[in-house]
Amino acid sequence: MNDKPLSESPSSSTDRLGLRFILFGVFCLFVGTMQGFLQSTPRIRHWIHMTGQAGHLVDPLAHAHINLIGGVVSVVMAMVYYLLPRLSGKKIWSPFLGEMSFFFMVAGVLGFYTVLLTFGILEGNRMLDQGIVYPLARAVYQPYHRIGFVLAALFMGIGHWTFVWNVFATVWSRDNKVVLEGAPTPAKERV
Repeated sequence: MNDKPLSESPSSSTDRLGLRFILFGVFCLFVGTMQGFLQSTPRIRHWIHMTGQAGHLVDPLAHAHINLIGGVVSVVMAMVYYLLPRLSGKKIWSPFLGEMSFFFMVAGVLGFYTVLLTFGILEGNRMLDQGIVYPLARAVYQPYHRIGFVLAALFMGIGHWTFVWNVFATVWSRDNKVVLEGAPTPAKERV
Protein backbone atom coordinates (compact mmCIF):
# COMPACT_ATOMS: atom_id res chain seq x y z
CA MET A 1 0.00 0.00 0.00
CA ASN A 2 1.26 3.46 -0.85
CA ASP A 3 1.67 5.63 2.28
CA LYS A 4 2.52 8.82 0.38
CA PRO A 5 -0.01 11.61 0.73
CA LEU A 6 -1.71 12.63 -2.51
CA SER A 7 0.25 15.90 -2.60
CA GLU A 8 3.44 13.90 -3.14
CA SER A 9 2.05 11.72 -5.92
CA PRO A 10 3.64 12.10 -9.33
CA SER A 11 0.49 13.64 -10.80
CA SER A 12 0.17 16.37 -8.17
CA SER A 13 2.34 18.77 -10.19
CA THR A 14 0.01 18.43 -13.18
CA ASP A 15 -2.98 18.74 -10.86
CA ARG A 16 -1.61 22.06 -9.59
CA LEU A 17 -0.94 23.14 -13.15
CA GLY A 18 -4.49 22.24 -14.11
CA LEU A 19 -5.79 24.18 -11.14
CA ARG A 20 -3.84 27.25 -12.28
CA PHE A 21 -5.35 26.96 -15.75
CA ILE A 22 -8.83 26.66 -14.25
CA LEU A 23 -8.33 29.67 -11.98
CA PHE A 24 -7.00 31.72 -14.89
CA GLY A 25 -9.97 30.62 -17.01
CA VAL A 26 -12.43 31.62 -14.30
CA PHE A 27 -10.67 34.98 -13.94
CA CYS A 28 -10.91 35.57 -17.70
CA LEU A 29 -14.58 34.62 -17.78
CA PHE A 30 -15.22 37.03 -14.90
CA VAL A 31 -13.42 39.86 -16.73
CA GLY A 32 -15.30 39.05 -19.95
CA THR A 33 -18.62 38.99 -18.09
CA MET A 34 -17.91 42.35 -16.50
CA GLN A 35 -16.94 43.82 -19.87
CA GLY A 36 -20.10 42.38 -21.43
CA PHE A 37 -22.18 43.98 -18.70
CA LEU A 38 -20.46 47.36 -19.08
CA GLN A 39 -20.60 47.47 -22.85
CA SER A 40 -24.31 46.73 -22.82
CA THR A 41 -24.99 50.05 -21.10
CA PRO A 42 -26.47 52.63 -23.52
CA ARG A 43 -23.59 55.11 -23.27
CA ILE A 44 -20.83 52.59 -24.01
CA ARG A 45 -22.95 50.82 -26.64
CA HIS A 46 -23.38 54.21 -28.39
CA TRP A 47 -19.60 54.89 -28.17
CA ILE A 48 -18.82 51.49 -29.71
CA HIS A 49 -21.30 52.14 -32.51
CA MET A 50 -19.99 55.65 -33.22
CA THR A 51 -16.31 54.65 -33.36
CA GLY A 52 -16.77 51.87 -35.92
CA GLN A 53 -13.53 49.93 -36.43
CA ALA A 54 -11.98 51.25 -33.22
CA GLY A 55 -15.06 50.14 -31.30
CA HIS A 56 -14.76 46.80 -33.10
CA LEU A 57 -11.44 46.25 -31.29
CA VAL A 58 -13.30 46.55 -27.98
CA ASP A 59 -16.43 44.63 -28.97
CA PRO A 60 -16.37 41.92 -30.23
CA LEU A 61 -12.59 41.34 -30.51
CA ALA A 62 -11.34 42.04 -26.96
CA HIS A 63 -14.53 40.66 -25.44
CA ALA A 64 -14.42 37.45 -27.48
CA HIS A 65 -10.70 36.83 -26.90
CA ILE A 66 -10.88 37.15 -23.13
CA ASN A 67 -13.91 34.85 -22.98
CA LEU A 68 -13.00 32.24 -25.56
CA ILE A 69 -9.21 32.05 -25.47
CA GLY A 70 -8.70 33.13 -21.88
CA GLY A 71 -11.73 31.41 -20.41
CA VAL A 72 -12.80 28.43 -22.46
CA VAL A 73 -9.41 27.35 -23.88
CA SER A 74 -7.77 27.61 -20.44
CA VAL A 75 -10.39 25.35 -18.89
CA VAL A 76 -9.99 22.85 -21.76
CA MET A 77 -6.22 22.86 -21.23
CA ALA A 78 -6.79 22.20 -17.52
CA MET A 79 -9.06 19.27 -18.34
CA VAL A 80 -6.42 17.79 -20.67
CA TYR A 81 -3.68 18.12 -18.03
CA TYR A 82 -5.97 16.46 -15.49
CA LEU A 83 -7.42 13.68 -17.64
CA LEU A 84 -4.49 12.74 -19.88
CA PRO A 85 -2.34 11.11 -17.15
CA ARG A 86 -5.35 9.30 -15.75
CA LEU A 87 -6.57 7.97 -19.09
CA SER A 88 -3.21 7.10 -20.59
CA GLY A 89 -1.49 5.93 -17.43
CA LYS A 90 1.55 8.04 -18.35
CA LYS A 91 3.10 11.04 -16.68
CA ILE A 92 2.93 14.34 -18.52
CA TRP A 93 6.01 14.33 -20.75
CA SER A 94 7.42 17.62 -19.43
CA PRO A 95 6.05 19.47 -16.41
CA PHE A 96 8.42 22.30 -17.37
CA LEU A 97 6.70 22.67 -20.77
CA GLY A 98 3.38 22.70 -18.91
CA GLU A 99 4.56 25.56 -16.72
CA MET A 100 5.94 27.36 -19.78
CA SER A 101 2.68 26.97 -21.66
CA PHE A 102 0.78 28.41 -18.69
CA PHE A 103 2.96 31.49 -18.27
CA PHE A 104 3.18 32.23 -21.98
CA MET A 105 -0.58 31.75 -22.35
CA VAL A 106 -1.34 34.08 -19.45
CA ALA A 107 1.05 36.73 -20.78
CA GLY A 108 -0.30 36.35 -24.32
CA VAL A 109 -4.00 36.38 -23.46
CA LEU A 110 -3.77 39.29 -21.04
CA GLY A 111 -1.41 41.16 -23.38
CA PHE A 112 -3.66 40.65 -26.40
CA TYR A 113 -6.75 41.69 -24.45
CA THR A 114 -5.00 44.79 -23.10
CA VAL A 115 -3.71 45.78 -26.54
CA LEU A 116 -7.15 45.37 -28.13
CA LEU A 117 -8.91 47.29 -25.38
CA THR A 118 -6.29 50.05 -25.04
CA PHE A 119 -5.92 50.83 -28.72
CA GLY A 120 -9.64 50.50 -29.34
CA ILE A 121 -10.33 53.12 -26.67
CA LEU A 122 -7.44 55.41 -27.66
CA GLU A 123 -8.24 55.33 -31.37
CA GLY A 124 -11.99 55.61 -30.80
CA ASN A 125 -11.62 58.63 -28.53
CA ARG A 126 -9.24 60.29 -31.02
CA MET A 127 -11.82 59.74 -33.78
CA LEU A 128 -14.59 61.34 -31.76
CA ASP A 129 -12.48 64.17 -30.28
CA GLN A 130 -10.86 65.23 -33.55
CA GLY A 131 -13.65 64.21 -35.94
CA ILE A 132 -11.32 62.03 -38.01
CA VAL A 133 -11.74 58.65 -39.66
CA TYR A 134 -10.30 55.42 -38.30
CA PRO A 135 -7.22 55.14 -40.57
CA LEU A 136 -6.02 58.57 -39.41
CA ALA A 137 -6.62 57.73 -35.74
CA ARG A 138 -4.83 54.42 -36.15
CA ALA A 139 -1.87 56.04 -37.93
CA VAL A 140 -1.03 57.94 -34.74
CA TYR A 141 -0.54 54.71 -32.79
CA GLN A 142 0.54 52.46 -35.69
CA PRO A 143 4.02 51.38 -34.51
CA TYR A 144 2.84 50.66 -30.96
CA HIS A 145 -0.30 49.02 -32.28
CA ARG A 146 1.70 46.52 -34.38
CA ILE A 147 4.37 45.84 -31.76
CA GLY A 148 1.74 45.18 -29.09
CA PHE A 149 -0.25 42.80 -31.28
CA VAL A 150 2.80 40.91 -32.51
CA LEU A 151 4.31 40.41 -29.04
CA ALA A 152 1.02 39.37 -27.46
CA ALA A 153 0.19 37.00 -30.32
CA LEU A 154 3.71 35.54 -30.17
CA PHE A 155 3.40 34.82 -26.44
CA MET A 156 -0.06 33.33 -26.90
CA GLY A 157 1.19 31.17 -29.77
CA ILE A 158 4.18 29.92 -27.78
CA GLY A 159 1.83 29.04 -24.92
CA HIS A 160 -0.51 27.08 -27.16
CA TRP A 161 2.19 25.28 -29.15
CA THR A 162 4.14 24.23 -26.06
CA PHE A 163 0.88 22.78 -24.73
CA VAL A 164 0.24 20.91 -27.99
CA TRP A 165 3.83 19.62 -28.06
CA ASN A 166 3.57 18.42 -24.46
CA VAL A 167 0.30 16.59 -25.10
CA PHE A 168 1.55 14.85 -28.25
CA ALA A 169 4.86 13.96 -26.59
CA THR A 170 2.94 12.48 -23.64
CA VAL A 171 0.65 10.42 -25.85
CA TRP A 172 3.44 9.06 -28.05
CA SER A 173 6.09 8.58 -25.38
CA ARG A 174 7.17 5.06 -24.57
CA ASP A 175 7.21 5.85 -20.86
CA ASN A 176 4.66 3.53 -19.28
CA LYS A 177 5.15 4.56 -15.67
CA VAL A 178 1.90 4.42 -13.81
CA VAL A 179 0.91 7.86 -12.61
CA LEU A 180 -0.68 6.77 -9.35
CA GLU A 181 0.22 3.53 -7.67
CA GLY A 182 -2.84 1.44 -7.12
CA ALA A 183 -4.69 3.20 -9.94
CA PRO A 184 -6.25 0.91 -12.49
CA THR A 185 -4.13 0.39 -15.60
CA PRO A 186 -5.59 1.51 -18.92
CA ALA A 187 -7.48 -1.14 -20.89
CA LYS A 188 -4.88 -1.34 -23.67
CA GLU A 189 -2.21 -2.45 -21.17
CA ARG A 190 -4.40 -5.17 -19.61
CA VAL A 191 -4.72 -7.11 -22.84
